[in-house]
Amino acid sequence: MRTRNEDDHDDLDVHDDHDRTSDDRSNDADEDDDSSRPSDLAPEVNLPGARELREAVVNVRRRAPKGEAIRRDVVAGLTVAVASVPDGMASGLLAGVSPVYGLYACMVGPIVGGILASTRLMVITTTSAASLTAGQALLRTSPAERESPVFPMVVGSGAFAIAFGLLRLGRMTRFVSYSVTTGFVAGIAVVLILSQLPTVVGYEVAGANRIAQTVDLLRQLDDIALVTLGLSALTAMLAILLQLTPARGFSNLIAITVPTAIVALWGLHDVRIVRDIAVISDPTPDFVLPAFRDALEVLTGALSVAVVALVQGAGVSQNVPNPDGSRSRASRDFIAQGAANIAAGLFRGVPVGGSLSTTALNVSSGARGRWAAILAGLWVGVIVIGFPALVGQVAMPALATILILAGARSIKPRDLASVWRAGWPSRLACAATFTGTLVLPIQAAIGLGVAISTLLYVRRASTDITLVELIERPDGRIEERRPPKRLSADRVTVLDVYGDLFYAGGRTLERLLPLPEEGAERTVVILRLRGRTALGATLEDVLSKYAKKLHASGGRLYLTGLSKKVHREVARMTKLRLIGPLRAYEVTPVHGESTHDALVDAEAWLVRQIGAE
Repeated sequence: MRTRNEDDHDDLDVHDDHDRTSDDRSNDADEDDDSSRPSDLAPEVNLPGARELREAVVNVRRRAPKGEAIRRDVVAGLTVAVASVPDGMASGLLAGVSPVYGLYACMVGPIVGGILASTRLMVITTTSAASLTAGQALLRTSPAERESPVFPMVVGSGAFAIAFGLLRLGRMTRFVSYSVTTGFVAGIAVVLILSQLPTVVGYEVAGANRIAQTVDLLRQLDDIALVTLGLSALTAMLAILLQLTPARGFSNLIAITVPTAIVALWGLHDVRIVRDIAVISDPTPDFVLPAFRDALEVLTGALSVAVVALVQGAGVSQNVPNPDGSRSRASRDFIAQGAANIAAGLFRGVPVGGSLSTTALNVSSGARGRWAAILAGLWVGVIVIGFPALVGQVAMPALATILILAGARSIKPRDLASVWRAGWPSRLACAATFTGTLVLPIQAAIGLGVAISTLLYVRRASTDITLVELIERPDGRIEERRPPKRLSADRVTVLDVYGDLFYAGGRTLERLLPLPEEGAERTVVILRLRGRTALGATLEDVLSKYAKKLHASGGRLYLTGLSKKVHREVARMTKLRLIGPLRAYEVTPVHGESTHDALVDAEAWLVRQIGAE
């Protein structure tokens, strides 16, 4: 039996895995190992289509024969490249720059990302959310001047992502609340839809934000271009119907090609095409060192883009296991996405990140390794460099319609219903983030989401505290009961506590701890703290006050289950160390042994005190 008090500070190098919470174990584990377990992250990352992607990975792994990996990667890369052309151009529009810059990103991003990513089937390319975030961050910048800050912003987002990866912050994505992420995804989807309505109807809108611009559009319905609207409707019909056919992998491409051909063959000069926005004079992306101006706007926008892209990428990596069974590492994927963004920015590309939809297409096309993503980037280069004139003929209403459909598909009623059923705190967080995304600059909306996530975590951690009394049954088993409201005289009460006792949680525990009855003497409490990795100043204050109250009744406080680190912390704490009626017991490899030893010592002390009267 080893009893620890304020004068006995011997250390035992022991660990107890039986009574530690899963959070404690994940904190001690390597962060990269955390990233390989879908259960750690998937509940916190709300990405549309994640379930379908997991099913596609399983199907591909089952049916893909060995020995055909290269052929399958070549075919998958070509399929992804064909689909990436319209997606890349649309992403350029969302970022508020030429669609050509979206194509450049689709060339560079998959190559660099494919080489570096630990999730071998993930395609790091343009995403609607990342591009829209970049565009929203520069909403106050005129379209003519937007190219100057957007590329430094992309490079900056890559630098942030690499820094997050080097600091091994992959696990931090788990602290983004599900309700906040759902609200943000829904908000981004609505903003995406609203941003493309003017192009769909062929009307130039005015307004400080998307809501104001939409109101302006609704007031001018008489000015809608019916031909443009008709082409948009045709695009939507083709994109939806082709999803029901074997050509669904090329549905977006076909849906854009048909209206584009109609515009070219019928000479519909009133319909805007890509060439009206930007002429592809040189289809080869130039290497340009970005000039960093308006540092504050660029840096805040870069951070916003990095957060959005990395959260998306983390969700993708969680749902795409490597075919050979090797582990994906979130921090390495952060670095891969960062390097891809730096490369994209240097070659005049818009932001890139782990794309759920493109990765799903890559998997369903039979990809077996990282070469599929690398070849996808090379195939895009062949298409853009070899056929720049065709790219310039693409009808803008068709591109805008594809984006609207993508935004509509991103809104998942099932996810919203889940948040609604979770109660008012989740509803409030989702609604606040959604509203902030609509009316605030994207940097402020993301900051709001982070603040709400933090408040939700602190609230849950501070209120989700349970205190129980441990009673030994006649058969030797331990029963948990509701603790007494008051402590009786000449009695040892054993208490166990569940929940996070850091900061506000410690104050919640203070309110739950039972106090001695009026006039009761020699009240003894054993408080079990097994599995705690630290106590902190707040809990030190709570325990010291409680020990004083017990001492006032002639009683004692025993702390048991203390790890080696926590026992040292207790020994160094002035408030706890100087209080006579406090005893601290270090954990042993045997589950419950330190509490049993404390109980034996407390009952023996109690007998001596009673006998001394």
